[in-house]
Amino acid sequence: MVRFISFTYLFFGVVFFASAQHPEMVTQKKRLDFAKMYFELGGNLIPSFTGYGMINNEIEAINNPASFSPYLNWGAFHFWGHAEFYVSIPLTQFNLSSSSDSDYELTNAVVTGFRYLPWAYKDQQLTPYMGLSWQGTEFKQIFGIETDQPTLSKDFGIMPEIGILYGYKGFTARLGASYSQNTQWNYPISTNQFQKIETPDFALQLGILYAWENSHSKNKEVNKRWNAYPRVSNLNTGATTEGDFFIAAGPSTSFSTESSGYNNSQLPYLQSQLTSELYFDLAVGYQSNSADYFIVLSFRNPQFEASGYGTTQTIQKTSLAFEVCKFITDYTGFAPYIGLNMAYDHIQYSENTNAHDIDTQSFEPGLTIGWDIVPGKVEEALILRTNLRWYPFSSFEVEGITFDFGQLEYNLIQAVFYPGRLIRSRRL
Repeated sequence: MVRFISFTYLFFGVVFFASAQHPEMVTQKKRLDFAKMYFELGGNLIPSFTGYGMINNEIEAINNPASFSPYLNWGAFHFWGHAEFYVSIPLTQFNLSSSSDSDYELTNAVVTGFRYLPWAYKDQQLTPYMGLSWQGTEFKQIFGIETDQPTLSKDFGIMPEIGILYGYKGFTARLGASYSQNTQWNYPISTNQFQKIETPDFALQLGILYAWENSHSKNKEVNKRWNAYPRVSNLNTGATTEGDFFIAAGPSTSFSTESSGYNNSQLPYLQSQLTSELYFDLAVGYQSNSADYFIVLSFRNPQFEASGYGTTQTIQKTSLAFEVCKFITDYTGFAPYIGLNMAYDHIQYSENTNAHDIDTQSFEPGLTIGWDIVPGKVEEALILRTNLRWYPFSSFEVEGITFDFGQLEYNLIQAVFYPGRLIRSRRL
């Protein structure tokens, strides 16, 4: 807690320093200037820490070196440069020194976050920010000549962060820091022995991003009409068509929301809450422009795997979900929605050590929330969408023991294409 308070004071010091140099300039806030997209290449610098392992049948301390973990960010500046929304995909990990006796892996799974900029982002000025990121963290301690130690993960970690941006002609440099309050791991150094390991709670962020504006139409009359929309209005304001069909695709990841009773009792050295590999959410649907809702059929096939000490556990989920979602409002191109869905899940479970092979099907009710980025309301042929689906009741049984499998499916950024809108735009 002391470190967190110090972290907060550091942010306000950064804000004071930047505000003394660059007072806020008042600008006209137009709808089509609401968002600016960017890609960022950067990395997290993680300090060294002490690990533990079972070496020659004795518990020994391990000096884990500092590491650098590159990432690729896809995000945007929203609210006229006062906010960032982004997703971060880890690429790899480089340890800054090596040892023949030990190694480790400490990576963030796919991260999403929000950052607040007290003064709007502008070129050629220092712009401070503070924010929160939501992420899963994975940790594996490697020791001895074997490398079959398990990977543990922590889901839904909330990490505060602070930093400074400096932009020049579309390119921007980032210097930041993040803080994690949940860094203790009860790590299995054997199938029945566990050791407390504490990983670093601070990480330094370095990055370079390129931002561009992509909301304006090539038609000046269209731009004028879009900018004339009220700041807050229904999504169907100005709609001239009943509705449109669409197709969509985007990368996703899934998190278990429940701790598996089966793993806790039978395989305690494996992760009890699983995170999927990255997969694609594919969808087809229809949006009612007149009533501000859409229906969609979504296909997902995430795979989950946990392994360690000779045991490999695999879950292949194939799911088809029908959902109905209602738009709540449209705030200058940011259109949140909420809906209900029903998924048909086919789950195949396999475990190599006990030769368990489970094949089960079920219907699972779920809740969907998300938002569209729609500068042109219902006129744009290609938009970006974010989905979050929650399935709290999913479970199956392995040898009479319940395997809790409640899920959060996070569809990071989905591209949604409306063929009919494209055809209409070319007729203008």
